[in-house]
Amino acid sequence: MSRPLFSITAEQAVLGAILVDNAALDKIATLLEHDFYRADHRLIYAEMVRQVMDNKRADAITLADTLKERVADCLPYLFALQASAASAANVAMHAAIVRDRAMLRALDAFGMEAQTEANGALEPARVVLDRMAHKLDALALNKEEGAPLHSAELLGGYVELLTRRMDGLVRAVPTGFRDLDRQLDGGLERGTLSVLAARPGMGKTAMGLAMARNVAREGAALFLSMEMNRTQISDRNIAALGGIPVAWLRNPHAGDAATWGKVAAACAANGELNLYVDDASSLSMLEIRAKARAVKRRHGLDLLVIDQLSFISGGSNENKAYDIGEHTRGAVALSKELDCAVLLLAQLNRDCEKRQNRRPIMADLAMSGSIEQDAANVLFLYRDEMYNPLTRERGVCEVIAGKQRQGATGTVGLHYIGSQTRFEDLQHAWQAPYQSDAGAAPHLRGFD
Repeated sequence: MSRPLFSITAEQAVLGAILVDNAALDKIATLLEHDFYRADHRLIYAEMVRQVMDNKRADAITLADTLKERVADCLPYLFALQASAASAANVAMHAAIVRDRAMLRALDAFGMEAQTEANGALEPARVVLDRMAHKLDALALNKEEGAPLHSAELLGGYVELLTRRMDGLVRAVPTGFRDLDRQLDGGLERGTLSVLAARPGMGKTAMGLAMARNVAREGAALFLSMEMNRTQISDRNIAALGGIPVAWLRNPHAGDAATWGKVAAACAANGELNLYVDDASSLSMLEIRAKARAVKRRHGLDLLVIDQLSFISGGSNENKAYDIGEHTRGAVALSKELDCAVLLLAQLNRDCEKRQNRRPIMADLAMSGSIEQDAANVLFLYRDEMYNPLTRERGVCEVIAGKQRQGATGTVGLHYIGSQTRFEDLQHAWQAPYQSDAGAAPHLRGFD
């Protein structure tokens, strides 16, 4: 016997579990509305997600109030679903069945379409194969393709967006650094990918964490640390918030009352941040997406920081450039889906260290093609003191906007206190040093 293409029992079990405990949604972050076979189940699940995203309690009464005109015998059916689910303990297993059957249905439909294409194609086989391969890739990535819109159809929503921008209701996600936000026209734009790249030791993790803390003061941020564990992240947060050397935190002194007071104040400040940290290693893009969706649903999400690109797992492992392209495209798709800014940390290759002027340029990005193509912003960090100990720029970190899709490129300076892994605005006027070598030209491309 062939495996059935749907499981009504599993769908009912998932919906019943969510009615019993709305938090069950966090265990099934990859389950989508269209994965359900029955139309009424799709309506119920979509409304559950909407209400939970609005920080409401989704129960039989609230759901029926919205769905009673679209779902037959809505309230009795919802009560029956809730009564049939003893708990939400197995919701992930039941959701996996629903998702598996949805993929089988999609694959079945793809097979029929492929057969129709092959039998009736007037185009060369290679053209048909390329088109079907694209659709199969979309199926594997769980994407839905909508119909193209005439440009005039976009204007209604666009004019509304302009009005909301004017009223301050829609704005970029500020990094919390005055000059950098000015350079980025307000901050990191929602629905886009920004890449922060540097050589080891320049402070890219410290910068990513600093941006996450700054955003978390008024919004919500998620920091995925695949390189450092949660203790090291806490060391850096407390050091930066309290102005305490990391070395002291790693070897605290019992009699140092003044520093312990700073620790207490920093812990209190840290507790007020809407900052979420995950230190799982070697995450795949699917796992990153699930974690980000769960935080978005429960707390909202303005900024997702991924540290770092080279630690993301998945892919063929045969073509590194192709895998990196898959990761960056996945990050772009995630930023659009969650309407948040995504900051992806990346390491530069050694080419910059072979030049007299070691400031980074685009070519220094490892496998730079896909990164440069997919990122809306590419930011480089450069501290001259790392190469020239006697430089006049001690304590200054240059943030070089090597690419800015919606604006001009340029360089701003920040003060970096290495012992505390802390960045802050410079208290004096600063101008990027003139350099004749490649990498410091003030007219790098933008508005592409």
